Amino acid sequence: MIEGAYTAGKEKLCRLCNGEVSVLFANKVLGRYDVSYCKCAHCHSLQTEEPYWLDEAYKVNSLSSTDTGAAQRNLHNLAACYTISKLLNARNVIDVGGGDGLLCRLLRDYGINCYVKDKYSAPTYGQGFTEENFETPDLITGFEVLEHYPSPAADLAALFGYQPRALLLSTAVYTNEEHDWWYLAPESGQHVFFYSKRALSMIAAKYQYELVLSGGFVLFVKHLPLFQRIAAKLLLKGLVLRLLRSVILLLPTPGVWQDHLVQVEKSKEAQQRL
Repeated sequence: MIEGAYTAGKEKLCRLCNGEVSVLFANKVLGRYDVSYCKCAHCHSLQTEEPYWLDEAYKVNSLSSTDTGAAQRNLHNLAACYTISKLLNARNVIDVGGGDGLLCRLLRDYGINCYVKDKYSAPTYGQGFTEENFETPDLITGFEVLEHYPSPAADLAALFGYQPRALLLSTAVYTNEEHDWWYLAPESGQHVFFYSKRALSMIAAKYQYELVLSGGFVLFVKHLPLFQRIAAKLLLKGLVLRLLRSVILLLPTPGVWQDHLVQVEKSKEAQQRL
């Protein structure tokens, strides 16, 4: 069972599975805090000590200045989301931790009914699309989000609580890297939990999803036939997605004008209420 826990007295416990953890190394976080990184004996994940510095880490901007790959990642994720949406016939999408809403806007441009949620960021590109118009999403997306969860057991329970048919996520899988692993990103202070393949399998089992790992993506999906699982694994490969991205960007974008009309109408209605 995956049940979250923090430190109980002097006994350190995994924040995902409640297993016993042991300190592997320490890093200087935000350039000023000496932080221990611990490995769980049960789920084999790596985690910081309880992240007391998060308010400071997100104080200036939810997007770290060192995350120079954000723009290209949005284009890459667009290709992944669009492709998986078509494969699974998923129409309604919620992008959790979607930052400024750029991916949400791109998906809407291409006809995917996407809404964005992020407690740390204003949806500059997703304005007007933060409150979904459906009860249950077909697909939940969350890119570079999992490693930010300070309480992964509770945070994942909320994520799976949407009860989608599938969740398409991304995070770097922990495979016994050391203190100099680039993905730790101690200078930003925002990466606090790192999942092993075993941990991801445990999560899938708990919530009764199948797990597909491919191209840096983590796909949790329900009732997926074998041929679709094979297709999903292939389509999420890096080279395949780069080719698909080139094709997708050439497609028409009907959502641009459709959403423009919707937003204009909303603006008129708001003005009439004044």
